[in-house]
Amino acid sequence: MRALVVDDDIVSRMALADLMRSFIELKVVEAVDGLDAWEKLEMGPAPMICCCDVQMPRLSGIDLLKRVRASARHKEIPFVLVTAASDLDTVRKAVTLGISHYIVKPFHAREARGSLQKILNAAWERIAEPTSATLNRLNIAPDQLMAYLYSLRGQCAVFARDLRRSKSLQDVQDVVGRLKGLHTGCLTLGLHYAAGLVMQIPDEKSDIERVEQALIEIELAISTQEERVKARHSLATGAALKRSAVRA
Repeated sequence: MRALVVDDDIVSRMALADLMRSFIELKVVEAVDGLDAWEKLEMGPAPMICCCDVQMPRLSGIDLLKRVRASARHKEIPFVLVTAASDLDTVRKAVTLGISHYIVKPFHAREARGSLQKILNAAWERIAEPTSATLNRLNIAPDQLMAYLYSLRGQCAVFARDLRRSKSLQDVQDVVGRLKGLHTGCLTLGLHYAAGLVMQIPDEKSDIERVEQALIEIELAISTQEERVKARHSLATGAALKRSAVRA
């Protein structure tokens, strides 16, 4: 899953990016100002969270927040504003516009990470079914769910491999069947965000790079759910997962 980090100051942006990379499920995408961030939002899969500075050229953090909240496609993205301690008026304005949280510069990484973890947990529960609900709905054990996720991730990886070997999406054998299988698998396992990304792929036939980005996001979503299953149900062995996948 992607985290969008926006700051025109390179050192501040590096610090924010490193903070977001401390969450293993996140892949960081950096933007040098609000306009650059908006273009990245419009071009690629929606990030799981946006962490944005206030004062920037071309498009400020507040103006980017306004665009995000006014967009039907992006309005649900958690938006964290990064601001100076003296800029309380901006924070108050941002609260009325719907920020998820704000971080004061210079931030303390441990405290900031704790706040971001809560936001990410809430975001994930919105874009994917809780693992306990998936287990109950399918009436399966945790190791079986891991086997299903492992198989779906492999299916996605093979599709991405075949795409890299092709010159266009139309050259990949049985595209419709593969997309249908991925979509059904994501829905079956409660991966709502990933299922939505699969549905976007047919609209990107002329741009292999964007399709590859979508497939990477889908794999990351599957991997994140695998980690949540392991964390919540005391499963922690790659070899056992592979054995379960073979049995399935």
